[in-house]
Amino acid sequence: MSINNLISGILSGDNRSIARAISIVESADIKTREKIIKEIYNRGNAKIIGITGPPGVGKSTIIGNIAPMLSDYGKISILAVDPASPFSGGSILGNRIRMQETLSKKNIFMRSTSNRLYNGGLSEYSWDIIKIMEASGSDFIILETVGSGQSDIDIMNIADITCVVLAPGLGDEIQAIKSGIMEIGDIFIVNKIDREGSYIAIKDIRETLNLGNKIKTPVIGINSINKENYDKFLDYIIKWDKKNYKKKYIGKLKQIIIEDIYNKYSCYIDNMEYDENTLKKDPYTVAEAIIKNMNEIIDK
Repeated sequence: MSINNLISGILSGDNRSIARAISIVESADIKTREKIIKEIYNRGNAKIIGITGPPGVGKSTIIGNIAPMLSDYGKISILAVDPASPFSGGSILGNRIRMQETLSKKNIFMRSTSNRLYNGGLSEYSWDIIKIMEASGSDFIILETVGSGQSDIDIMNIADITCVVLAPGLGDEIQAIKSGIMEIGDIFIVNKIDREGSYIAIKDIRETLNLGNKIKTPVIGINSINKENYDKFLDYIIKWDKKNYKKKYIGKLKQIIIEDIYNKYSCYIDNMEYDENTLKKDPYTVAEAIIKNMNEIIDK
C-alpha cells in the first residue's frame, strides 16, 4: 500500500489503513513517519481523554465500560499502552485481550502498543498514533497509560483531560505519589467502591488534593460491576471543554529535536573505544569533546 493510498484510507476512516499507518509509525524510519504526519496534521479535532493510575486499579475495565457509553456521542478510538519487559523488550498487550471483544461490537477502534521501555507512562509514538486516530474522524480518543507511579506524568502533555484512577487500600501509596501523579489529575476516579474502605480512600484523596490547592477537583467513586456513578463520570467528560494544544505541541517538538540530535551523535558514542584512559575521564569532558568534533564536521 502506497503512502498516498494509506493517507486516503486514514482520512476515510478505514480501520485497516489506520492499523497499517500505526505499525509504520512504530517501526519505520523518521522520514516515513514524518511524511504521514505532515499529510494528516491539521485533520481532526478529537477530545483526548487520558486514563492513568497505579497497576491493578481497573483502568482497562473502566475503559471497557465507559467507551461504549461515550460512543453515543461520537466516534471512539482507544490507544492502550502496555509495559515492555526490561529483559526481552517484549510486551503481552493484555489490554487488547481484555477489551477487544466488547468494543468491537460498538465499532470502537482499539490499538494496544508497547511502551518499549519509554519512560513517562506512554510510548515514544503515542502522539503520532493519536494524530492518526484524530485524522480518521475520531471524536473522542481514550489514552490509557501503563500502570503508573509518581513520575509517570507524560499523559498531562498529551491529554485534554487527565483522569487519575485509584482504588481502596492505597492510603500509603497515595502519600507516596502525591508530589507527582496526584498533581496532574483533572478528575479522580476511585474504582471498586463496593470494597471495604472505599469511602476512607475518597476522604484521603480529597484531603491530599486540598493540601495541594486542588479543592475543586472532582473525586468520583464508581463500581465497575454494576456501573454505579458511571453516569457522573461520563457527564464530566462530555462537559469538559479545555484543549491542551500548547503542551501537546511543545512536548512533541522537544521529542523530535532530541531524537534528531541523538541520531546524529549516537554513532560517536557507540563507536568509541572505552579503554581505561577513556573511562578515567569524567563523562562531561568526553561528551564535550564529542559535541565539539560533531560541530566541526557540520560546519565543514
